[in-house]
Amino acid sequence: MRKPFQSVRSRMVFSYLAVVLVISLLFGSILYLFFSHQYSKEIRINNQLSLKNTVNYIESSVIQKVNQVYLSLALGSSVSIDLDNIKGNHGKILDIEQLLQNKVQNYSDLIEAIHVYDAKNHWMISSVYGLLLYEDTPSIADHTTDWIVAMKETEESSLWMQTRMVPQDAYIESSDQTNVNPLISYVHSYPFQSSGQDSKVMIAIDIKESAISQIIKNMIPSDYDSTLIVDQDGTVISAADKSLLGSSTEENLSQSLLSIHSSDESFTPVFNHGSYVVSQDQFKGNGWRIYTTTPNKSFYNKLDSLKEISILLCLLAIAVGIAMSSIFTTANYSPLKRILNNIRSRMDSPTSLKQNEYRFIDTAINSLSNKVDSLEETLQANHKMIKHSIMLNMLNNRFTPEELTEQLQSVHISMAYSRFRCIVIDPVNEKWKDLQPRQLQHTLYTMIQQLEIAEMDGTQLLAEELQDHKIAVIICTNQPEEPLSDHIVDFIHTEARNRFGLDFALSLGGWVEHFTKIHTSYHQANTLIRYSYFFPDQSAIQDLDLLNRETSSLEISDTYLVNFEKKLQTRDVHGTVQAIQALVATIKEGMYSAEYSRIILLKTVSIYSECISQVRWQPTDASSLNLYKQFSLFYNINRYSEWMIHLVTEFVMHMEKRSEVRSADTISAVKAYIHENLSGDLTLDHVSEQVFISPKYLSKLFKEETGIVYSEYVTNQRMERARELMTQREITVEQVANTVGYRTPAYFIKKFKEIHGCTPKNFMRSLMEQGSI
Repeated sequence: MRKPFQSVRSRMVFSYLAVVLVISLLFGSILYLFFSHQYSKEIRINNQLSLKNTVNYIESSVIQKVNQVYLSLALGSSVSIDLDNIKGNHGKILDIEQLLQNKVQNYSDLIEAIHVYDAKNHWMISSVYGLLLYEDTPSIADHTTDWIVAMKETEESSLWMQTRMVPQDAYIESSDQTNVNPLISYVHSYPFQSSGQDSKVMIAIDIKESAISQIIKNMIPSDYDSTLIVDQDGTVISAADKSLLGSSTEENLSQSLLSIHSSDESFTPVFNHGSYVVSQDQFKGNGWRIYTTTPNKSFYNKLDSLKEISILLCLLAIAVGIAMSSIFTTANYSPLKRILNNIRSRMDSPTSLKQNEYRFIDTAINSLSNKVDSLEETLQANHKMIKHSIMLNMLNNRFTPEELTEQLQSVHISMAYSRFRCIVIDPVNEKWKDLQPRQLQHTLYTMIQQLEIAEMDGTQLLAEELQDHKIAVIICTNQPEEPLSDHIVDFIHTEARNRFGLDFALSLGGWVEHFTKIHTSYHQANTLIRYSYFFPDQSAIQDLDLLNRETSSLEISDTYLVNFEKKLQTRDVHGTVQAIQALVATIKEGMYSAEYSRIILLKTVSIYSECISQVRWQPTDASSLNLYKQFSLFYNINRYSEWMIHLVTEFVMHMEKRSEVRSADTISAVKAYIHENLSGDLTLDHVSEQVFISPKYLSKLFKEETGIVYSEYVTNQRMERARELMTQREITVEQVANTVGYRTPAYFIKKFKEIHGCTPKNFMRSLMEQGSI
């Protein structure tokens, strides 16, 4: 009779119940401690993080964009904002106004208008109002020029104005709140570092307050209604309630917040007869502050119910745990019971279960150990497969030293040697690709067999095939390190040539003192084999200093590729060949990784492919589409160099023949196309496509044949056609500009004046006075 709790079933019940109680109590304690102390803190942190993300997004998508618009106008614009010579120059006024309108259109989601004010001459050009004359006592509405007055009084170079309500219709004053837009103006002086008082030009950018509000609404939708932004003076800049915009009275929320001096990002003040949790952050770009107010009670009203829920969950967990423990006991004990019954039925002399079930099973397993011994013959039949798996795992360091020793003993491999070294054999050869799959496998197996049966005093070779048809050879020896390695390398090359007519690439890792370090030598050899591509003349790659190239961040100068491309485009065969040879020599001698070097060589193929594509030429022996496939078939850099030199030579010879025949005909065709399509697209890229040559070559050829550059010829033809049109009939300047291919009349007028010395209107007026039209 067994003692209480001796059976497995009783022990399962006890252990399950103990685990359930411990987990339930622990679960309840964690819920209580964590949520009671951390819940409010997490909400504050999340609120503050959301607010900080909102600030960062507004700074990047609003403040930085506005500064970029200013910089593009002040520094990067093709139309100068210098207004000294604006008087009488209507073309320049239109150019500036068009520029401002284009900027507003490009940033229409953010910017409402842009104004440029000349402080010296009192001119103002606006994307909305056009050209205005500003006076000290302005006659137009304050919302148009209040920024001018404010900027003249500041010593700073930039200024952010307060939010103001501007009518949607720029020319209609309206007090109706539904017809006004809240705008924030950013004003900056020009030149860049001048103060507002000393500025030559002022640039004002009207920003839509709705854009900032929309960002806040998208980033923190739950707190949108309670979020506002104030400037350094405490004036509300942006808020969900638009009636707060521009307010600064003592009764509003912003003054209540500003009156509380706290350096914390989140604090709990009391105002308006209530306690609030306030999260705040500051804009780095302009000193604005953003506040989000949340009633304090919303942070804690869930905690009481959460505590009650945690208690109920603990009780529920205990009840469910007890029920599940009963189920698990039955479910887990049933398989054990079936095993016991199965063992009893198979035992030669069934015995009663007087001890613990596990001990009974252990006794039964011991009785079956003799039967397991009979399986050794089966394992011997799979000796090669097991050895292959052990060798690969050893090379990749997947065994502990104890496991590796045990595994090698199981396949009867002795490691009683003092030195070890790994060789990697790569059958990189054009002939290798011509072999059939069965021939490939036969070649590898034969080579492995010849290596393992090679007789060398005090030395054993272990060889295994790798996944990519490479062969890993482990040298196990008690002999001196050299010249043993050279002897084995010569042996491998001789066997490969005599038996298979192939040349193999070899690499050797460093010597190691213990068989558990063989993986180190293998990884060195496996890395060095990549450099057999660049040093095909060496019988084996064994310079361990090459490993430093794998970690080198050194890059080849772009001048090599630029020189190659330049010589190729200029059809300089000798120079192109020298560029290829210089690049190959640099790759061999420099500290560049194998993969990076292959990429550089591939870029030369890409440059060549692009060059022949531009001139629509296809090599005689291959299309440009399979140039990359051809490149991948070469197994050393010398073959690549010969191939590339052949391609370049063939290309230059062809282009020289084609150039002699097509030069005159091409220029005639280009002139005819220009004359027939003066109102169309006459860009160099477009016209070059019509005559099937590259834009660069057309530009060079046109200059050589006509003596002038292509763009100058097009402009002359268009101006000549414009002059003919104006002498034949009455026609507007806009119609003439469109007819000769100019979409902007202002630009046409500028070009006409450069060619003929007067504007189109003056030219037509002179013709009328002469009676020509």
